[in-house]
Amino acid sequence: MSETASRATRTRDSLLLALSFAAGYVDALGYLGLNRVLTANMTGNTVLLAIGLAQLDFDAAARSSVALAGFLAGAAVGAWIVERDRAEGVWPRAVTLALTVESVILCVFAAGWQSAGDAPAPLPLAILIGLAALGMGVQSAAVRRLEVSGIATTYITGTLTQLVARFMRPTAQNGDSISRHGLLLGAVWIVYFGGAAAAAIDLRLSALVAQLLPIAIIVCVVVIAAIIFRPS
Repeated sequence: MSETASRATRTRDSLLLALSFAAGYVDALGYLGLNRVLTANMTGNTVLLAIGLAQLDFDAAARSSVALAGFLAGAAVGAWIVERDRAEGVWPRAVTLALTVESVILCVFAAGWQSAGDAPAPLPLAILIGLAALGMGVQSAAVRRLEVSGIATTYITGTLTQLVARFMRPTAQNGDSISRHGLLLGAVWIVYFGGAAAAAIDLRLSALVAQLLPIAIIVCVVVIAAIIFRPS
């Protein structure tokens, strides 16, 4: 691998870690601030939906349903943006465009939360849940387009499975490459965890800061990607 290609790959991996932090942050933000709903991790949200229905807690089931619908809509929007452009490269321009859309959605989400206050009524709450999940769906589709094995910034189960499987292989043709990718898989879990923990702390200190921080991170990713991976 040339030095230029290696540098581009390292930059892409760093941006993926930033997106993982933002996703963990938004997921914790939704769970703690939007009445116990997950807006990025749809595996966990499916469990919450099933529990709500089984316990006849229809308010909880409705919140989870809105999150699922928002995420699916976001994934569809993101896929529509990134799959139309099949350009090759470490970071296609369509991915940057999709993340720009995500940042706009999260700006609307933050503005809506500020307007609704700390205890939003049921309708504003549903809108906020839908917006957060919409943004996370867009990010999921954008990251999938990068085609980095085992990496999904909005959920961690597959990443952990890939990490364990990679290190349990008895032989490897390229130990250095596998080791580097294994470190990335582990780092994604760590920063996702860190993002969730940071949200729990920040939300207690300042709701405004908690709402704006993931936006700032994603905007930074967009700006860096637009500069580093601009078409030559």
